[in-house]
Amino acid sequence: MKFSPKRLCLVLALVLLTAKAYAASPCAGVKRSLTHQRKTALAPAIARHLKVKNVDILQSFQTGGWSIFYVETHETDDVYVFYAHDPLTSHYVTLWGGMADSDEGPAIKAWILKHAPGIPRSLASCFAWHVTQE
Repeated sequence: MKFSPKRLCLVLALVLLTAKAYAASPCAGVKRSLTHQRKTALAPAIARHLKVKNVDILQSFQTGGWSIFYVETHETDDVYVFYAHDPLTSHYVTLWGGMADSDEGPAIKAWILKHAPGIPRSLASCFAWHVTQE
């Protein structure tokens, strides 16, 4: 089968778009950054919730009104704190800490969906991928 240059370009474009779609991170669409001002505002509230003196927010994941913050407490192991609403006005829903092997993604996602009822599936998928693959 002979392809014209125009048809070849079209086929290559489709292949590249398909490859890009499969290579996209499960965290696409999940906000992964916080401003310095927001970190400064949230840290004391999260520290109060965890009953520690202070925390450093190391990472964040946010979508659909939900947030997950990875925090260093300087007193305990680092922990992921899950919020269904703004930490300034609500308490966390659940915590997760520890290590994860690369094959544990589905189990971690299932755990999150059970212990954080109502969390957007995209956020649960992003988190499970992050702790097992990223």
